[in-house]
Amino acid sequence: MRVAIVGAGIAGLSAAFDLHRAGREVVVYEAADRVGGSIHSSDVGDRIVDAGPDCFLARVPEAITLCEELGLADELTSPVSPVPAYIHRDGELFSLPDGTMLGVPTDLDALTASGVISPSGVERAAEDLEKPSTTIGDDVSVGAYCRARLGDEVTDRLIDPLIGGINASDIDRLSLRSGAPQLWAAAKESKSIIEGLKAVRERTGATLGSAGDKPVFHSLPGGVARIIDELVAAIIAGDNPAQILFDRPITSLATFDKDGPEPADAVIIAAPATIASSMLADTAPEAAVLLAEIEHASVAQVTYEVPLAGLDPVLDASGILFPRIDGGVMTASTWFSTKWDHYRREETALIRLTSGRFGDGRALVLEDDALVSTLLNELRQVIEIEADPVATRVVRWHHAFPQYVPGHASRIEAIMEDVASNAPGVQLAGNTYEGIGIPACIRSGRAAAAAIIGE
Repeated sequence: MRVAIVGAGIAGLSAAFDLHRAGREVVVYEAADRVGGSIHSSDVGDRIVDAGPDCFLARVPEAITLCEELGLADELTSPVSPVPAYIHRDGELFSLPDGTMLGVPTDLDALTASGVISPSGVERAAEDLEKPSTTIGDDVSVGAYCRARLGDEVTDRLIDPLIGGINASDIDRLSLRSGAPQLWAAAKESKSIIEGLKAVRERTGATLGSAGDKPVFHSLPGGVARIIDELVAAIIAGDNPAQILFDRPITSLATFDKDGPEPADAVIIAAPATIASSMLADTAPEAAVLLAEIEHASVAQVTYEVPLAGLDPVLDASGILFPRIDGGVMTASTWFSTKWDHYRREETALIRLTSGRFGDGRALVLEDDALVSTLLNELRQVIEIEADPVATRVVRWHHAFPQYVPGHASRIEAIMEDVASNAPGVQLAGNTYEGIGIPACIRSGRAAAAAIIGE
């Protein structure tokens, strides 16, 4: 049985891994000249550093399980920074309040003590404990629900930089059900989001602000791209090695027809929604239209190697979150050399600044030099940085973050039904469907492979 996989990101490679082990003939078609998609490492000065995600969630099993199967489990590492994150407000840095879950404060005393929210903002958040339930129906935006429960200040200054930052989204148009499933579960559990999160805390697992002694994230020395390297090594090994074909964009399912140029018995489309839409246009037109309607956000990141001399303070946290309401171009500052032991050096700090969200394209129109200076100047408003960087790297991820608007789950259900009815033998995988993180993409790829293996 020959299986064609379109896309060599982690979803497509995870599918290839399982199909290869099951003895299927696998051919992976990649439009770019490398594997990995957004999971990639590149040079910053004289070292190789994550250029995409630098970690994955520890509270969900898929990435950890895959690392175990690839022989990487003993190398998994967790952040070593003593403080999870700071929140920026009015030129000052505030620790993320203890008991915070995805930006929602579950300990109002800790919220008051943090100082990040005004006394009136804390009082408004406390109303959640007594207010009547908020209607959520089949779905609602994160912003609409959280503003109704906790007020604007907590929503804008805590929930937005966490959930909005993760999804590169505008939380007022981000699905609660699909974009923040832990909050959705809590909202179904209780009329109060605070009490609901307390009820689901144990099964939600460790989150920033509510981790206890458990890790929130994992990574690997050498970067997350180590997983990609090991997946490739595994699928090209053995007597029936998979093929990975580069610079091979696929725009139509007809490519894989029995009389087509690349006949295949089954196809996994593990490519962005725009590619999936194009490929399905003639076979599953309803799915193609729904996929084409999914919007995407782009981000731009600059990584700096900065001399420690003249850096004050040297941050003791994994990074800083910058609420959208503050109006800056920067959305987050990740202090790699504080967060990860494998990036520490005695003389320099390694810092990545992130910009760009849905509806905010300011970073996208800046030339590289202007972006480097703009983001560094914004950081200099809160951190004293006397010396110029000794190395910089600019990475732009165009249309990399699908936007899960309210109703996303129903949209995906309709897409899957149309594909199952009109394109038998075709499976969909990737960050378009049921989660944008690494574990979710692994899960989708392996589920697509399992559907084919079970046929």
